[in-house]
Amino acid sequence: MGRYCEEVKKVSIELMKALLESLNLNPKTTIIPLTKKLEDGMQVMAVNCYPPCPEPELALGLPPHSDYSCLTIVYQNCQGLEIMDSTTSSWKLVPHVPHALQVHVGDHFEVLSNGLFKSIVHRATLHRDRTRLSIASLFSLGMDDKMGVATELVDDDDKKKYRESSFRDFIDFLASNDIAQGKNFIDTLKIQNNNND
Repeated sequence: MGRYCEEVKKVSIELMKALLESLNLNPKTTIIPLTKKLEDGMQVMAVNCYPPCPEPELALGLPPHSDYSCLTIVYQNCQGLEIMDSTTSSWKLVPHVPHALQVHVGDHFEVLSNGLFKSIVHRATLHRDRTRLSIASLFSLGMDDKMGVATELVDDDDKKKYRESSFRDFIDFLASNDIAQGKNFIDTLKIQNNNND
């Protein structure tokens, strides 16, 4: 597991570099410093075991939520992950590709990109006859490092749409909110009036 953690972190850093470059951010002032912060930042591993359920339509493995992280990389042994299609407000089953890793953009990357990339709302479903295993690797800045909107993505036409936050802010949110009731961390970060704060 230790070796997997190391290797999946390398993958996450390379993916983050590519995503940051796709936003046309300044390499010296944004990409290199942010990449360094991610290398030194938090990596949370969540290993989940979902046993068979005789009536899977009556239960969920995990309720709908988005991840606080910049990126989440998931490995699973079988189908069971569903994502919310925001255009139709319906759940879509993510196909299982054996030995493939699935990548989710998290809340902090949505903030960084000023909404150009969207955090994905997802849930885990259960199987009638099969145990499902998943390993989720969540990558973010350090506990108290704040993620904010990249300055290059804000101007007179494109206002800042999110407040900055840290991993600790997310932990505080979890302590006082029930994600099973549909509360998402990203919603607390959205600036409703489009004024800079």
